[in-house]
Amino acid sequence: MTLGKGLGGGVPVSALLSQDAISCFDYGDQGGTYNGNPLMCAVASAVLEQVLQPEFMSQVQQAGRYLKQQLEVLSRQFNLGRVRGKGLLLALDTGALHAPDLVSQALKHGLLLNAPTDNALRFMPALNIDQASIDQMILLLTDILKTTTTSGVNKEING
Repeated sequence: MTLGKGLGGGVPVSALLSQDAISCFDYGDQGGTYNGNPLMCAVASAVLEQVLQPEFMSQVQQAGRYLKQQLEVLSRQFNLGRVRGKGLLLALDTGALHAPDLVSQALKHGLLLNAPTDNALRFMPALNIDQASIDQMILLLTDILKTTTTSGVNKEING
């Protein structure tokens, strides 16, 4: 099994896990840019320490539920599509709105979004994201959607 990205908490590091019976490498055989750097290994160790804390996964799950709820509110408010995904890896279908245009508008407001397709925004924040950061993103995205749509606001929700 190979590990990367999340293992380093944002710094470049990777790992290869294998049982001895099927391993084709001896210790030290495989090297590369992301392998064996002492600083990166220290970072990976610190990340694993945090991830293995008993309350960590509970906080991640809570943040995922909260993000999904907030995206569902936005979807209803602006007549967008469904919210898909699990945990903190979510997508918001943008309906008639062109997702790459929303990404461009978001960047002007200092918000980094990703549009893997023309009609979806992808959300995959850091596992340690807090509710205040989610709220800030939702407020920015709400403002962007308000200026992008002229008649998309659901009157029933906004009164």
